[in-house]
Amino acid sequence: MSVKDCFDLPVTGADAAAAAAYGAYVREFLSYGAQLRDLFAAADAAPDCALVNAHAAALHLAFEGAEGWRAADPYLGRMRACAERGGERERLFCAAVEAWAARRFRQALALLDELTVRWPADLCALKWGQYHAFNLGDQTALLRFAERTRIVHEGAPYAHGMIAFALEQNHRLEEAEAEGLRAVEIAIDDAWAHHAVAHVMETEGRARDGARWLDRCAHTWERKGVFIRDHNWWHAALFRLGYGDPEAALAIYDARLWGLWPEFPQEQIGAVSMLWRLELRGLDVGARWAPVVEQARARAGEHLFPFHDLHYLYALARAGAPGEAAAFLASMERYAEGLPGPEQEAWRDAAIPCARGALAFAQDDYVAAASHLARALPHLQKIGGSHAQRHLFIECAEAAAARAGGARAWSR
Repeated sequence: MSVKDCFDLPVTGADAAAAAAYGAYVREFLSYGAQLRDLFAAADAAPDCALVNAHAAALHLAFEGAEGWRAADPYLGRMRACAERGGERERLFCAAVEAWAARRFRQALALLDELTVRWPADLCALKWGQYHAFNLGDQTALLRFAERTRIVHEGAPYAHGMIAFALEQNHRLEEAEAEGLRAVEIAIDDAWAHHAVAHVMETEGRARDGARWLDRCAHTWERKGVFIRDHNWWHAALFRLGYGDPEAALAIYDARLWGLWPEFPQEQIGAVSMLWRLELRGLDVGARWAPVVEQARARAGEHLFPFHDLHYLYALARAGAPGEAAAFLASMERYAEGLPGPEQEAWRDAAIPCARGALAFAQDDYVAAASHLARALPHLQKIGGSHAQRHLFIECAEAAAARAGGARAWSR
């Protein structure tokens, strides 16, 4: 049995109810809605539909923690059992999810690249392609997926937010802001477009403009999922730091950045990043590290993404767990040694020296911190994350150099 989805593409093994549930998921996924979990029940009710089960597995994997990998298992099993019954587009998506589950992230990206060249109508596949390109620090691929949305989805809700963010990450700021504003004209609740415009303003040093922009958009976020709510409020706090009001940023942290879903890796990363920045500006964050480090402990040994590990390591080090932090670093080093070439580069060139620098910084060894971080900075793009997120490591390197005695230490 095969029905058509909202892009007029076949969904093999789905009945009308499964197709309707998949359509609801598509809108929630593209709009960062709060009802994404409804897809799991739909997949449970459609065991013969490989595509719906593949997307359910992808949602669990996108949790970005070991729990997500475990939760994806039954959906992966059903996907594998019926993947060959679907058309080639569906099989390519299933293969991409299979590669993702095996941590072959570059292969997943390549498969989604192939799929979307041939079927650019599949806006969900384009969005997942951007997800992997972002995590791999591949800005060229991020833009490539974005530009394909124009082929079929020009003027469609949520497509132009995807284009806007990719343009910003490729330093095409004027175009990015125009696309982001157009996206919000099409769909006022396009939180990813809100985010893209905020990135432009952050990059251009327009902190007060950025704070006002996000304040005007924030009323739409309460009906969104945790990730985009947390992350856009993180940007709102970052703008407060940008115009010199760390107390206001701390207030946003307490109200919006920690405690809603502390088990969620993205909430953990955002919390570490903001506390670290606040302390770099001389603010006393009190006991706020303690609950964050408890969650970081649970991530020891996962090593899913280098960007994540750097935050977990610093949380352990900063919260008075130097032995645990050193063990975490040693585990990162062992993991990196066992990776194949392209995957190893991100860890070897950027993550490991950055981790050594972060640990040294937390231990007040500023000479060593400056030296290690200086080696990492030219390669930071490889660890993923956005320019704004990675700028934390630049700030830390500059602080280490200043505390170590300035330019002489920086050049070592």
